[in-house]
Amino acid sequence: MCPVKKKHSKAAIALLCSAALWNCSNETATVHPAYDSTKIANVALKLAYSATPLLDSLVLDGYGTDTVHYVHSTENPDFNMELFPSDSWKFKAKIYANGALMQKGEIETKLEAGTTTNLSIQMHPIVGFVYVEIPLGLKNEIGIAGGQMVLTSEDNRYEILATETTTGITFKSEMLPLGVEYGVQISLFDYDNNAIYSLSDKFLLTEDSPVPDFTLNSLRSKVSVSIQAAQERLVEITIPLKAGFRTPHQDDLLITEYFSAPDKSDSTQFEFVEIYNGSLDTLILDDCTIGLTSSSSMRHIPLTASEIAPRQTLVLGDPGSENTTPLFINTDGWYAMGNSKGSVVLKCNGETIDSLYYASEPDSLHTNVVPALGSSKYGLSAQLNMDAWKNRADSSAWKLEKPTPGMI
Repeated sequence: MCPVKKKHSKAAIALLCSAALWNCSNETATVHPAYDSTKIANVALKLAYSATPLLDSLVLDGYGTDTVHYVHSTENPDFNMELFPSDSWKFKAKIYANGALMQKGEIETKLEAGTTTNLSIQMHPIVGFVYVEIPLGLKNEIGIAGGQMVLTSEDNRYEILATETTTGITFKSEMLPLGVEYGVQISLFDYDNNAIYSLSDKFLLTEDSPVPDFTLNSLRSKVSVSIQAAQERLVEITIPLKAGFRTPHQDDLLITEYFSAPDKSDSTQFEFVEIYNGSLDTLILDDCTIGLTSSSSMRHIPLTASEIAPRQTLVLGDPGSENTTPLFINTDGWYAMGNSKGSVVLKCNGETIDSLYYASEPDSLHTNVVPALGSSKYGLSAQLNMDAWKNRADSSAWKLEKPTPGMI
């Protein structure tokens, strides 16, 4: 969390700062003596904006009887304030995305004492950008080693190389002016630098579509790229990347989180194991089991889910718990996990797909163990760092944090 210094002033608001915010700052306002609540105005202000990828932060400045400044995370577009009345309060809002100022908006109003005012600022993009995400799966069986995106307009040409992520590659342009038509060409290369996939089209970057919707989704039978240039125009281009509907193989499914020692004083916590589909295929789970140990014995429990989509998670929990949420797949016959040590084994069609051994400390048989939740670690789950998934047998690839079932 970003550090927040709270001030008790006439402008009271809960400032939210997430760790991902590059533009995180403290709320500021002029400090005044105690005041009579009948002499202030309550303001509820909401930013109306089009959601785009790579959003950073929402910033609001108010100018009236004094000056106020707030920074919110993008998940919180609402600003609730107590302000002294004035015939003219002006609010200016800014939205940062892709590391730069992207949208602006403002509104002016009169605030009267003892009233509640609901306001909305319509945000307007002033620039746009292009962002493309192409999933390749953890094992990259397609064999794509890199790629290039070229954007061309009447006056400019931009060449963007692919950036590699854990499960794919992305293309991200710099901020681009609106009202300009661009040609786009995307090429994907194999390890011999041969261009094996490509697409090209044109789009108009407008205020209605400041970030063209370039998405590549893995389906059971195909992978498609959709280019949404504006609300009234949709172009779809199909690329025959490998995708299918099959049974899992080793490293297709990963155990990415386990929670073996819930805090007994917290009635909302209970045991679970999270698995993740790192392939580009929808995987059939009909003959899959999850094996759990308690002390020295192990029991293999059939999965009740029939399939898992690409890049999706499945959370296996105790069906007997009153707190099991719809997110959890109720696994019949859940076997209580050991707190200080134990194993988790995922098998499909008799083949071990993934497994781990966790313990409070190494022993003669296991010199490098995944961290267990000992007596002093109740309420924390062990979570895999996806960037280190190939080294997941090493304790350094895991960390103990508050449980985040269903989130990678």
